[in-house]
Amino acid sequence: MPFTESDTTALETWLAAPLFHGQAMHLDKLQGFLCAVVSSPEIIPPSAWVGEVLGGEPDYESLEQATEFMGLLMGFYNQVATDLLAPPLQLILKPLAGSDSRADYQAWCEGYILGWGLSTEEWLRPGNEALKKLTFPILYLSGAFKEEAERSGREYVEEEEDRKVWQDCVGILPQAVVGIFNFWLARRKSTPIRREITKVGRNDLCPCGSGKKYKQCCGSPQRLH
Repeated sequence: MPFTESDTTALETWLAAPLFHGQAMHLDKLQGFLCAVVSSPEIIPPSAWVGEVLGGEPDYESLEQATEFMGLLMGFYNQVATDLLAPPLQLILKPLAGSDSRADYQAWCEGYILGWGLSTEEWLRPGNEALKKLTFPILYLSGAFKEEAERSGREYVEEEEDRKVWQDCVGILPQAVVGIFNFWLARRKSTPIRREITKVGRNDLCPCGSGKKYKQCCGSPQRLH
C-alpha cells in the first residue's frame, strides 16, 4: 500500500512522542538515512538500523503501540525504496532554524551519511570514481568538507564560491541519491553467485560421516541418505 500523507503526518507525530525521549530522528533526517540504507550494496536488516533511528530503547506502553509505530516506520522504509526505484525523488526538507527560510539540507545529508556508515563496503575505495562524484553533493551539503578544513587548519573556499557550489549541489542532490542507488543495484545484479560449500568428488568420503564414498552414499541417485 502507498504511504499516504496522513501516514507521513502520523509517523512524524510518533517520532516526536515522549516515549522516544527526544532522541528519535526527525522525518527529514530519517528519509536521508533510509535512502542510504536502501541503497547499500548489502542488505541492512531492520535490527541494524531501527536503533539508530530511535536513539535508544523506547518506552512503549503496550505491544499494540509498538506494532502501530513499527508498521508506520516500515511503511515509510518501503516508500523510500519505491521512490528510489521510480524517481523523481521528492526530498522531505525542514526550514533552517531562526529567520533563515532556506531548507535544511545539512540535516538530510547527515542522515544519509549515518545510513551510509552502516554498510560494510568501502564506498569511496579506489576505482569507485563514479560513486565519488555522486556522493560529493551529499558530503558538501552536510558540511563535512568545511568541518575537515577547520579541523586541519586549512582555509575553506570563499563565501561567494561556497554559495555557488552549495546551490549547484542542491540542484543535483535528488539525482545523485538515485544515481547512488542505481550504482550499487547494478553491482548487486552483476555479482556472481559463489559456491560456499566445497564441491565433493564422487570418490571422496561422503560428508555425512557414513565412511562410504560419496558416489555410494549421498551422491548415489538410488540412495536417499
